[in-house]
Amino acid sequence: MDTILIIDDDPEIVEFTRKRLEKSGYRVIGALDGTAGVAIALKEKPDLILLDIMMPLKDGYTVLRELKENGATRDTPVIMLTAKSGSGSVLECQECGAADYFIKPFDWEELLRYIKKYIP
Repeated sequence: MDTILIIDDDPEIVEFTRKRLEKSGYRVIGALDGTAGVAIALKEKPDLILLDIMMPLKDGYTVLRELKENGATRDTPVIMLTAKSGSGSVLECQECGAADYFIKPFDWEELLRYIKKYIP
């Protein structure tokens, strides 16, 4: 079973997304901050990561850089899920190695299509 890690400081988003992804047949792990998210990613080696940008302690840009600098997670696709819609945010995520970028609130079916692009 493919595993998806959700890193977002909003527990409601983590839980809602977890339930929807589990119904679609994925194993889902959640982390409520960037530090925990990096630790879980290194331990669990998920097939895909959904990552928020605006989080306390360690923001999504920092998490993304750490994941892409580590050999264990370098090739793991990361889809950014964020309320930040500026072109600067999109560009920075691309430069840090994000696979895709979704703006909250997002269309659930569209997100599933993108996930399936990375986890066939």
